[in-house]
Amino acid sequence: MITNKILVVDDEEIVCQSIKKILSRKGYTVDNALDVETAIKKMNDSTFDLVITDLMMPKTNGMELLQIVRDHYPELEVVMITGYASIESAVKATKLGAHSYLPKPFTPDELTDVTEKALNFRKVKIETLAKQPTKPVIEETSEENIDIDLPFNEAEVTKATSPEYVEALTHTDVPLAKIIADKAYCQTGKRDCPKVVLDGRECAGECPIEKKEKARAKQTQRIVRENIEMIDADMPFPISDVEKYTGIDYINCLGSSDMPRVALWDRDATAKHNVLVIDDEPIVCHSVRRILSKQSCAVEEAFDVDAAMQKMKLNKYDLVILDLKMPKRNGLEVLDSISKQYPGIPVIMVTGFASIDTAIEATKAGAYNFISKPFTPAELSKVAEEALAI
Repeated sequence: MITNKILVVDDEEIVCQSIKKILSRKGYTVDNALDVETAIKKMNDSTFDLVITDLMMPKTNGMELLQIVRDHYPELEVVMITGYASIESAVKATKLGAHSYLPKPFTPDELTDVTEKALNFRKVKIETLAKQPTKPVIEETSEENIDIDLPFNEAEVTKATSPEYVEALTHTDVPLAKIIADKAYCQTGKRDCPKVVLDGRECAGECPIEKKEKARAKQTQRIVRENIEMIDADMPFPISDVEKYTGIDYINCLGSSDMPRVALWDRDATAKHNVLVIDDEPIVCHSVRRILSKQSCAVEEAFDVDAAMQKMKLNKYDLVILDLKMPKRNGLEVLDSISKQYPGIPVIMVTGFASIDTAIEATKAGAYNFISKPFTPAELSKVAEEALAI
């Protein structure tokens, strides 16, 4: 239920009173708190639809309050206000779930607009949840007999026992115990094991399942010869001689043909991560390559959106760095395509036309982070390291 009650959290009382005066004229009920501790107490004692919180506050700041709201009061919408606006804090607040981010000083119209949008969003969310039908769980049972050897009505047996019991029945009147038995954790094998339930105790000594796995592993273990003179029957050349003229990367790419596999050629064999840079400025792509190669990253470049999407079809990447302004399609459209087709790949947006609004828009669209050009090696390295750690 929408109550149109708003809680304002700001350590400056004059700001709380100003917001209260503006929003009260629009028919909203406004309460205020001068610190996070008081705000939490009021959220526990009363019902609110929206929290408007300052970013910079003593003791517990607005970002920490936002995290508390997301963890314990997820139904509330949050608007972040601050006199120290930055792209970094805007992205962080949006990723934590803030509905809006409003720099100070703001006009009454800007505050009213943001408030109305946040409350309308909450209203739509509640209405959508209310319209979703709750489907009752109906167990489908047959009126026919279970089996010729079990001339009992399936529905009646289900009613007297359970669907799981009936499902476990075979051509005998004894259910398969291993089907209806639950697993239990076995300390001996360090795993969930049905034998604990069936036998009523853990196995003594070595786990029999683990013993079989070890024996199977020994049987299937491949024997690798450490010293191979020739590369292949079709390539009767000593590896050391070929490596001398080409390099170890070329050798690692060779298969049963004398041509290296293109997808692997010229890629750093020691690289831990594969990164794709999509930017129509070659100098940016080369800069990213130099910076991230120091972080054990193999970096590929795409100066065109179509070429980038083709590369993503053919290769697996751990991170995409995407320019906001691209020919053919802008970065946000490309981000949408990547998010839908490759949802597990983090995307870092970069742009020379950075603004708080575009940073928030990109973050809401699924970007992992947003950094402005020109960026320093330290800035890119830090953001990339965080993205690759997820």
